Amino acid sequence: MTEKIFMRNKKILYIIGAGVSASISDTVPTMKNFFEKAIKMLDAEKKVFLITFAFAEEARAFSPNPDVENLGIKLGVINRLHEKIDHRKKDHRESDIVEEELNEYIVNYKKAFMADKLRMYANLEDVFSKLESEKERKDAADQTYERLQFIINSLFYRLDRDLNDKFKDAIHHNFSDFIAKLEGVDHTFISFNYDLWLEKALHAKKIWHPQDGHGYIFKYYSPPISDEWNKSGKVIEPKSFNDHVGKSKVKVLKPHGSLSWRFGKGHDNGIIILEDDDENSCVAYNPTWYYPPSEFSKKVELKIFPLIVPPAPNKIRKHPLFWKTDKDILIALKEADTVVIIGWSMPETDQYFRQMVSWALNKREEPIKKLLVCDRQPSIQSLIPKFEAIFRPIETETYDKGFSKNFVDFLKEKI
Repeated sequence: MTEKIFMRNKKILYIIGAGVSASISDTVPTMKNFFEKAIKMLDAEKKVFLITFAFAEEARAFSPNPDVENLGIKLGVINRLHEKIDHRKKDHRESDIVEEELNEYIVNYKKAFMADKLRMYANLEDVFSKLESEKERKDAADQTYERLQFIINSLFYRLDRDLNDKFKDAIHHNFSDFIAKLEGVDHTFISFNYDLWLEKALHAKKIWHPQDGHGYIFKYYSPPISDEWNKSGKVIEPKSFNDHVGKSKVKVLKPHGSLSWRFGKGHDNGIIILEDDDENSCVAYNPTWYYPPSEFSKKVELKIFPLIVPPAPNKIRKHPLFWKTDKDILIALKEADTVVIIGWSMPETDQYFRQMVSWALNKREEPIKKLLVCDRQPSIQSLIPKFEAIFRPIETETYDKGFSKNFVDFLKEKI
């Protein structure tokens, strides 16, 4: 009797960082240039953005510069005065005078901020780390911590619209086409990016679906809805997915969360934002930070918050979704034949992930066969020793021209 030989699929794990998204356009921010990109895209009409910067000045989240700090602090004071007067709505003349002064401070503060290179090129991780250390002692730090997440949401919502045409020609689609056509391979992605471009490209190839594509099974979905819409007093009821789990052929695990996820604090129910009122449409951004209060099947009204983890050392990841994500990440690390790292530098604030890699590798029966690293010169040279020390592969190969069509060709040869 002849025994059947079972040949398992080859398993490839892709670790995706900001360099992948930045390949679409030089307007896409990374941690190192977030404030430079953000402030250049903000207009005076969008006062809420620069008020966040003012709160950051009060929290001393940037490098010391008394002139800029004082402008930011005064901006915050005038804004609070303006909100107080505007709320009373009694003296329009007084309100107009304060608003004129507020706009003047916005212009002056923005100019001063842009002239300070230490502020323009402040690392978002460093700023969040400072805010985290001061949250319990300073109210401004706590407010800035949340307001900066609002800026992240708003910035990527705008970029998604502004870069729609460029994204049609992005390398993401060549990459996804390669993934879709590769037979005998199981693909898992670990993406540290909040944005949705990877998921959109994979969804277009019909190999990824929002309901189960993140490993976690979402029960509810909704099209984008503005906070302003809810002033009508209506309660929004998200739609329920049909029970057709198993649509996704690849997983996109997001240990830092996603801007398409909305969850109520202390509540397991959540929704995923989709482009249309159709469960087969792709993920999307909500235009505003909070999702309006929603009514689930249990008649529980919630205020829904985005589920993203700010880039700080102490990452609070209590939601059950992250529990499932971490289990899937450990399995992927334990079983991967090849690890492909693209545009990710393993920053210091990702210490927890290093620990996960170490734990998973100790459970493996044999080392990772191949490590492929895609980045740009000169940074790639400093990354290789760090990656090899963590992943301990048998073989390492590099591609130093960044995420591009030629990199996809490189993958075809090496996988």
